[in-house]
Amino acid sequence: MVAGPVLAQGIDDRIAELERQLAALKAQVAAHDESITDNSRDIEEARPVAAGTSMRYGGFIQLDGIASNYSEGKPASALIDDFVVGSLIPVEPSSGDADAYSDFNLHAKSSRFFFTTKTRTDAGAISTRLELDFMLSPGGDERISNSWNSRLRHAFVNWEYGEGRSLMAGQSWSTFFNVGALPDVLDFVGPVGTIFVRQPQIRWTSGPLQLSLENPATRLNESSDGGVTTRLDDVETLPDIIARYNGEAGELSWSVAALGRQLSYEARSGSAVEVADDSRFGYGLSLAGKWTLGRDDLRFMFSYGDALGRYLGLNAYNDGYIDAGGNIETIDQWGGFIAYQHYWSDAWRSTFSLSASAADNPGRDDFSAAGSLASEYQSVHANLNWLPAPKLQIGGEYSYGRKELEDGRKGDLNRLQFAVKYAF
Repeated sequence: MVAGPVLAQGIDDRIAELERQLAALKAQVAAHDESITDNSRDIEEARPVAAGTSMRYGGFIQLDGIASNYSEGKPASALIDDFVVGSLIPVEPSSGDADAYSDFNLHAKSSRFFFTTKTRTDAGAISTRLELDFMLSPGGDERISNSWNSRLRHAFVNWEYGEGRSLMAGQSWSTFFNVGALPDVLDFVGPVGTIFVRQPQIRWTSGPLQLSLENPATRLNESSDGGVTTRLDDVETLPDIIARYNGEAGELSWSVAALGRQLSYEARSGSAVEVADDSRFGYGLSLAGKWTLGRDDLRFMFSYGDALGRYLGLNAYNDGYIDAGGNIETIDQWGGFIAYQHYWSDAWRSTFSLSASAADNPGRDDFSAAGSLASEYQSVHANLNWLPAPKLQIGGEYSYGRKELEDGRKGDLNRLQFAVKYAF
């Protein structure tokens, strides 16, 4: 009779203890939930991009030391001191009297930075890219700070709306240019016969086929006081139209591209009265590719057309010329290169590149200053690079460039370049 009440009291005490422990546990859970909420809020406030978006950054730091010798005098532009620009190689003057010129240039302007994002949505993945370097800068002062201005290389958005299908809008490499075929040389651009253009565009991709509408610009030769001047106009009414097909055959990847352009100019008396104008259509074709040979590879490109103009060799030739009647005439042009990259060992590799281009310029009867037009270019690049650590490259390169005018005058460039590059 005594044991019954004692047992009941023990059970009540245990129930009370369990209720106390349960209440304490609920309080801990509530405090933990509140902490998670606070942490999530802090994370969202500190998040560099929106939830569901990934980002990446990278680039490289590069120091270039460049020693150049020009056979026919000092270049008119210092731009060629930073990288080979065929059109800027000095040629012998009409008098035939010129002294060789040499200089040395040390800079880090080819260093590069990029930032990309990618967001997956119900409509497909949307990615962006922003990329800068410091070449072609009008700023900077070599006396003290060398503070070069940054330069926009790429700025685009790409919408992958289906399997192998995308729409890109912004500034990037021209669809006419197969970047993967460009040789691995230390010079910023390399072969004088390569296609090389970045510009604003809208590009549609469906599997191997690419179609784009790209920013137009016209540069024409014009006779002036017995010489040649360049006329730059922006009066086109149509964008440049480009189609490209990318293919593969075993270890060979290749592309074929076609270009259609409207060339236009307009001359005015002041800004109101039009005194002359003309418009003409031209074309360009390009075949490029890369053939992988084990660790080595062979890269090539050949382009032909009557309006390659600014697309070829850093505007090695203008798009056409204005004849005596004020009409635009196009010029047949071609350019190409072949380059071989060889690994001597895991830590040593070289690239050897040969390139040339030429233009079928008009005669003096059609263009009075025809003798001053560039008729052909050649270039050679050969380098040796040491790779002591991942993404670290130390190398040297010999470059040779040659320019010839229609009247036979020539000029040569010999260059030694040393570079240290680290990608991150």
